[in-house]
Amino acid sequence: MKSLKMLTKPSRTAWLGALAISAVCLSASVPPVYAGKPGVFVAGDTYFTLENASLAAGGDSPLMQFSLKLHNGGSGAVDFNGYGVRVVDEAGNRYPARLGSKQSARVQPGKEQTFDFYSQLAPGVKADGLKVALYAWDGSGADQTRDIGALPVADSLPGGGPVASQTVVRLKDADPAAKEDAFLTFVQGDGVRVVENGKPYLYLNLYVTASGKTGVTLPSGLQYRLLTADGRTLPGTLSGPGGSSLQPNETVQRTVKAELSEPSGGPLTLQLTVADTGEDKVLGSLPLGGLPPAVKLGSEKPLARYGTGSGLTLAAEKATAIRQESGILVQSTVSVRNDSDRMIAVPALSGAYQFGQEGSAAASEARSSRDAYLAPKAAVSFSYTALLPSGVEPDAAELVIRVKEDAAGTSAGSDTPASGSGASSAGGGSAASGTAGGTGASASGTTSGSSAAGAGTASGASGQTKTGTSGSGASSSSGAASGTKTDGLPVMVVGLQGMAQQYNPILAAKRYEYGTPLPLAASSLIDSKLDMSLVELHLHENTDYGYKTAIAKVKYTNRGSSVLALPDIGTELLDSQGQAFPGVRQTSSASAIMPGTSYVVAYSFMVPADETGDNIAFRVTDPKAAPPAKLSLGTFRVAAQREEEYGKISFYPFDVNIDANNLATTYSTSAGYSYHLNISLTIEQREPVIIDQNFSKMEFELVDGLGRVLGSQSAGFTGTQKLVTGMQRISFTGIKTEQIETGVTIRVYETVDTPNGPAKRQVREFQP
Repeated sequence: MKSLKMLTKPSRTAWLGALAISAVCLSASVPPVYAGKPGVFVAGDTYFTLENASLAAGGDSPLMQFSLKLHNGGSGAVDFNGYGVRVVDEAGNRYPARLGSKQSARVQPGKEQTFDFYSQLAPGVKADGLKVALYAWDGSGADQTRDIGALPVADSLPGGGPVASQTVVRLKDADPAAKEDAFLTFVQGDGVRVVENGKPYLYLNLYVTASGKTGVTLPSGLQYRLLTADGRTLPGTLSGPGGSSLQPNETVQRTVKAELSEPSGGPLTLQLTVADTGEDKVLGSLPLGGLPPAVKLGSEKPLARYGTGSGLTLAAEKATAIRQESGILVQSTVSVRNDSDRMIAVPALSGAYQFGQEGSAAASEARSSRDAYLAPKAAVSFSYTALLPSGVEPDAAELVIRVKEDAAGTSAGSDTPASGSGASSAGGGSAASGTAGGTGASASGTTSGSSAAGAGTASGASGQTKTGTSGSGASSSSGAASGTKTDGLPVMVVGLQGMAQQYNPILAAKRYEYGTPLPLAASSLIDSKLDMSLVELHLHENTDYGYKTAIAKVKYTNRGSSVLALPDIGTELLDSQGQAFPGVRQTSSASAIMPGTSYVVAYSFMVPADETGDNIAFRVTDPKAAPPAKLSLGTFRVAAQREEEYGKISFYPFDVNIDANNLATTYSTSAGYSYHLNISLTIEQREPVIIDQNFSKMEFELVDGLGRVLGSQSAGFTGTQKLVTGMQRISFTGIKTEQIETGVTIRVYETVDTPNGPAKRQVREFQP
């Protein structure tokens, strides 16, 4: 091999920056280089750089992984077997570096090649002052070597500093049958504290990357535990899919779950251990700090549950709390946004609220859309509603969002750190066990070091990532924490500090003008082309029963070009104290509405007898949400409309005038006495609204001087016997002799058939 020319000290290590750097060589000047990192020059424009360094600062024997890239800018091939590598700490202690895999040592002109190494360091070694030293085998020194330069490790770690939340485990330490070049890098993801069945648990996401030439399997003997600040250990379990194999440079997400049996105010450490002669041997540690904080309202985070590359983002939009007599009604909105440029399946989420150390309450869910897939840059909102106990402060509660185990999204999620952990070479072959005396690489088809020859070019990390979901555990641990089955793994905990709190929901209700479209929240229940408006709301006192009846009419208008389903909404009336009274929909109504048409549906309510209707609110809800955690789509402040003593009567969309009337009595042997009301009406349809046989009716009631009802008759606005403009004859038959008297009264009602019976609204009273 051609003799290589070395840089003389102190220029053996040069900074390859944005400006051209020249170094004095024995024979030539170094041409301009723009690598942006330190380099060790060995000849002309041939140099080494340090890549993808990672330091696992935990365990009984901390492990360092790194890659050296040889840039051959010369005219001849360079044989890497002419050089050696070791790691030197700040105190000058030397550690042998072993080649991670067998590969060709010859680098052709104009080419670059990466060589992957690992080194076992002494406990407590820090990245500061740590260097990767290169030397040449030329027989000039006492140990037949000559130093040619050193590269600082800290500059090659992600972010220019040590990664405190990752650890590297040599697989052979956990599985004696594993290959020498097999490593697993564990990187800390996000964590959440959740309450399940009255017990607190920590869920911690781990991103596990395999290094080596062949696929590996997560060893069943590897155990996971939390170490508390006071020295207690809390066993944990690792959840993941049924298959636990990883291909070289593949990253999978797994989740460690551990019960927090006692409150711990200090920092926590995740330890990876194996049983060793009756004791647990720590192979790696991840310092976690304290318990993970909740996400704040208004914040967002990648959907970490699925791994890198999905583009889905969770955003904690808003939350409100309403104090009621039965507790505190909390409603929070979380959105899922697709930040990618492709369609992504909408994840199946669920929500629950937790409070204190052990309290929790399930929440009902509503989505703004039921589409199975989310278009690029689109978002879908999830609303979660629950009733919390009266003693809970809403600010101290938290919303827990989970994703179901079988949720779609094979490439969804993020939060995989861009660390150097997965940068070792991929390919087949067994590892050479190099020592401080050589790299163990092969040249020209020969091998030095150990076993099988496997000449293969080293390649960078493929970045392959696999989604991890909860399933059969990939590892076991004695005394593992166990909770009851929950609806998926938690992906976000939202702190509700600063949420909007209302002591009376009517105070926050929007002021509303009758007949205008109701500005409802987006919901899959109501099509975006369907307008809803409140067109009528009246109160009527039922003196015999001690309550009032309210009848509201809602008009639906189809602005679209196709037939739309008529939604089955829930309705409530709220009084001035915030008490809610549910509405009952009319018994029958159309199921669909044609394009360009309107349809009216009536709802009846029972409210207290002292309700004046001056300060009330009309609320639209999702009836699918289980009470009392009803999902509000909008609350609107109104005043009940007054009944006029004279003039027209509103039976929306009809206006009715009683122009004249008289009452006559007849007798027949077959029917006995009868009263006949002859009444002249003027009926006008105010708006072009479709009505059918389900529409409300006009009822006439005959009442004697003592307030007793002698008879009643109903007539509709549709059908063969419908009311029309002009004279009508209303007959009350079966009147007994003793009931015949003067001074009877006619009461006129609007009636609506409901599942609870007819709801009546008195609109007029007169003596014929």
